[in-house]
Amino acid sequence: MTGSLKEQVLADLAAADCSPLHRFGQNFMVDARVIDALLAPLGRLAGARVVEVGPGTGVLTTRLLDAGAQVLAVEIDRGLAAWLTTSLVPRGLTLVHGDALASKSRLHQAIIDWAAADEWLLASNLPYDAAIPVLLEAVALPRQPRAISATVQYECGRRLCSRPGEDAWGASAAAFQAAGSPRLVRRIGRDAFHPRPNVDSAIVAWEPRAALPPGFTTWLRAVFAYRRKVLPRALMDAGCDRPAAETACAAAGLEASRRLESLDAPELLALHAHLPRA
Repeated sequence: MTGSLKEQVLADLAAADCSPLHRFGQNFMVDARVIDALLAPLGRLAGARVVEVGPGTGVLTTRLLDAGAQVLAVEIDRGLAAWLTTSLVPRGLTLVHGDALASKSRLHQAIIDWAAADEWLLASNLPYDAAIPVLLEAVALPRQPRAISATVQYECGRRLCSRPGEDAWGASAAAFQAAGSPRLVRRIGRDAFHPRPNVDSAIVAWEPRAALPPGFTTWLRAVFAYRRKVLPRALMDAGCDRPAAETACAAAGLEASRRLESLDAPELLALHAHLPRA
């Protein structure tokens, strides 16, 4: 199964007159078993509205369309976008040629508009460099995805699913877990992709919990710069005055002797909620 899918991907790349481009982080999925595992956390796909980032030759896209999903795919590669226009747009694919990230802190407007219109899912074999910003921006939207299932670099998956006290715990994991519940579905070996990457990958699944409060993600990035400091000092170094920092800790039920890095996502949300707004 793996070989036949790889042959299909290679044939499609040749037909599209395209080669994997390092600058776009292109590693095409060539293992059908991984696609099965990627789709499983999404539940019923018939009639679902799905965003796919980096569809490539359309292997995952085809599976989504076959299942009855409505798919918005954003492809940065001009040659592959032309290929998808011929091969899958006639089947109902909504295709955008462009970068899924308008900036590191904003998704492409087409994704924002798609998400705002109705319930949606995110399913993607994400380029490694774009994975964290795409995921964090997706879960921070006013209408969060109903579910996410995406391939990422394995260490990225571990980071997003880490817990306080672990070295990988930081602002990205805290934001991802404040918005919802992630889990590491499975590790993926390097032979599941073409070209073969230098690191293992993983499937990360996520389900929503609650919309993030305004400014929370930005605040996390600022305060985690002082992660090893006790709470009042970390808050003060991030721009809060001492009385407000001590009041917020007390109101959130947090001991002032705790270090910022020891707080889990609900505790960070509670602390943020009691800080004065700028």
